[in-house]
Amino acid sequence: MITIKKLLSLKTGTRQRKILSLLKGFETDCLNRVKPDTTFLLGIAHVSKNLETLDTGEKNRIASLVQQFESDNPSRMECNKIIRFCNSLRHILLHNMNSEPAEWDLIVPGDREAVSGTRDIRDFYLYLDDVRSPFNVGSIFRTAESFGIKEILLSEDTASPTHRRAIRSAMGTIAIVPHRIVPASRLPDLPLFCLELGGTPLDSFTFPSRGILVIGSEEVGVSPYLLERAQRSLGRVSIPLGGLKGSLNVAVAAGIVLQKWYSA
Repeated sequence: MITIKKLLSLKTGTRQRKILSLLKGFETDCLNRVKPDTTFLLGIAHVSKNLETLDTGEKNRIASLVQQFESDNPSRMECNKIIRFCNSLRHILLHNMNSEPAEWDLIVPGDREAVSGTRDIRDFYLYLDDVRSPFNVGSIFRTAESFGIKEILLSEDTASPTHRRAIRSAMGTIAIVPHRIVPASRLPDLPLFCLELGGTPLDSFTFPSRGILVIGSEEVGVSPYLLERAQRSLGRVSIPLGGLKGSLNVAVAAGIVLQKWYSA
């Protein structure tokens, strides 16, 4: 572990990057219930406060963070407060470097003690029909885990859940929700409906106690084959919108419908 003296001897840019690395490491440790040395952490915070690259506003924000941290008795502080302190300080420094947070700057919670018990699993299936963005696929997994989805079925051209961006946005749920690749022609013989424009408004739609919800491509929507199959089954459901654009991100739209289905 680097010492405060050694940290101060580094060039400003190197010192700032090293502080960012240390803070991220402390956050990860805390998520795993390994509490860092808070005296050392305070030393790093004071070094951060005096970085030459900071403007007055950033210095004041860090000073306020440090003052609050010290007043809360760091030696007895819970990990969740340490995480928030490290995270706030780290993102001030990232902003100072004109580095807006990328996926790899965000800490994935993983399996925390707060996650306990069993999932409320319904006889609900979700089919991703050529959803191209790994980020969207991961986000949908995260939502599906919360709203009772029994299994996620993926078209052959849907982005892989093992893509690093999907793993990031899924926040550990890819390991929880069963999933497999299934061509549209081989979907289980269950009641089927799709999320698509021109359908029954969400509040008027009759959700099944068992069935498959189809979510279509970000670019071209649900495939004609599945639209036709839905028409012969439960039809399509739509989300009434009040904006000029008339569309939502596919993962956001999926979340709205899944919550409605789960609570029906």
